[in-house]
Amino acid sequence: MRSVDKSSILVVGFGGVGTITAYNLEIGGLAAVTGVLRSNYDLVSEQGFKIWSCDHGEISGWRPTSSK
Repeated sequence: MRSVDKSSILVVGFGGVGTITAYNLEIGGLAAVTGVLRSNYDLVSEQGFKIWSCDHGEISGWRPTSSK
């Protein structure tokens, strides 16, 4: 069986859709995500995201691989 290399993905905008998309790509082992954040960069850098999801439950402190 052949191993699959991770993709490098850039997500611009970390609202609800961007955040959960990035989270799924990373936890699925499919990609290393770089996120472009605007107004909440400092908060995410310090505390990470708090995600409440029907599929994943409550996640605290999650950060993408890299953020700008």
